[in-house]
Amino acid sequence: MLRIKYEMLAFHHVAGRATGRIPLSCILAIALVLPAFMMTSPFHQAFADGLFREEFEASLEGRDARLSVTINPPVLTTETSQDAFVELRLFDDINNETIKFSTFAIEMEKGIGGVAPPLYKEVFHTESGLLTLRFQPQEGDVTVFANRDQLLDAWTADPGGTINIRGPILLEGGLYHFGIEILGIDSPRELFPPGQSVSFDSWLSVGDVFNESVEYNGINYNTTIISYYDSVEEFSFDEERKTFAWSMPFDWNIERIGQTNIFVHEEVKIPKSMEGIGDSLSFVASVNNDPISGSKILVDPYTSESELILHYLLSKPDILSLAEKVPDNESRMTFTLTPSANSTSGTTTETATDTGGIGVTLQWTPDPLDASTGSTVKLDFHDGFSGARLDDVDVLYSLRILELEGNEVFSLPGLTANEGTDTQTIDFPSNEEYRIEVRVDGLAQDGQGVDLTRNGIARGIVVVPEFPVGAVFAIAGAVGAILVMQRFGNRNQASGTSLK
Repeated sequence: MLRIKYEMLAFHHVAGRATGRIPLSCILAIALVLPAFMMTSPFHQAFADGLFREEFEASLEGRDARLSVTINPPVLTTETSQDAFVELRLFDDINNETIKFSTFAIEMEKGIGGVAPPLYKEVFHTESGLLTLRFQPQEGDVTVFANRDQLLDAWTADPGGTINIRGPILLEGGLYHFGIEILGIDSPRELFPPGQSVSFDSWLSVGDVFNESVEYNGINYNTTIISYYDSVEEFSFDEERKTFAWSMPFDWNIERIGQTNIFVHEEVKIPKSMEGIGDSLSFVASVNNDPISGSKILVDPYTSESELILHYLLSKPDILSLAEKVPDNESRMTFTLTPSANSTSGTTTETATDTGGIGVTLQWTPDPLDASTGSTVKLDFHDGFSGARLDDVDVLYSLRILELEGNEVFSLPGLTANEGTDTQTIDFPSNEEYRIEVRVDGLAQDGQGVDLTRNGIARGIVVVPEFPVGAVFAIAGAVGAILVMQRFGNRNQASGTSLK
């Protein structure tokens, strides 16, 4: 249990009539009834696991509103130990105006479930309606740097909406639960009556950085796994089979997953000098012994000169599909990774950003591509968590084509995919393999600022071949069959993944 320099407050609930609001002058007089009310007050619940941006719907005294919760920077790990910003914005769903004089009760704990250790529980008030909790992780006591409103008994944000909090928070990898309750709006002197407060549950994921030295062909190699969901456990390496395996705690309850915006991201780093593994471009991967392929497992040999980087990216539909197959008493998510003998490359049709937030579908014409004619690519952007196309926002992005060695041959910055889709024409200089990079620079929506929390780079391969006509039709048919198998095929057979 952490030692807190200030007194941990219970959430403020006050009794009153069924209509109207509660003047703050009544709070002290009825303080003794608060614990009982806390046990019986009905809340509206919403859930999410391991994401860095969420948006919840709320009805506040018959007024349609939304609460956005954003983590910045979107990727936190135990090695960075940098300041983290939890940004809350409560706004009117009709006109998008921020709701001023908002009061929030926020509880934070590490992990999921009743055994999760609490970190703090406090009440915050912001006149502007924007609330940014700036966490400065360090050992020692938890300290809040803010003034306390004596009537509301809440920490008050500065004019910009910021409150600084310093202490041993977000130092460990895994999930952090935020219980957020809206206690009042529009006034610094009134709260909602009993039963009309609205609460949400949100989870922030801090990447657990796991380093392990493995012996291979008589040489020790340093490998790294960054789990952006929960801590890495039960790591092993089978030298003969060239297989990495590990696990992490996971609640496979299908009902819980169905109510949750959930995303699992595992990042693996293997030295390229590890011959036969780190220099491979094709891998067989599984989750709970179920093979995964396509955009669920991305291979990146380009970001680092010394390390091969692989990403497991599992969205909610992927996890629900897996949950239907695991035993009832299963409490772990297990991973395996093995290089595949099938190392042939093909043009990438589905990929995702390195943060997992945005997926990109690429459709190329003509088929097959040829350097003697212009090539067209249609890009469709979709939510990396739900799979839904981003047709309600404009995606700001940049496009680059590079040789495999890294030399740039084509670059288009400052592009916009209106309602999540765009088309570009590219002239390839010769028939060979190329790298493609789609950099997401922001999501723009009318009446709102540009969302930068899901920025990242999606990578893939473009093969510009020169085949005889007969071979073209044979290969086109094979590629089509593979895509059908990836989307609808037999999951009982493992398939190699090569930047697809």
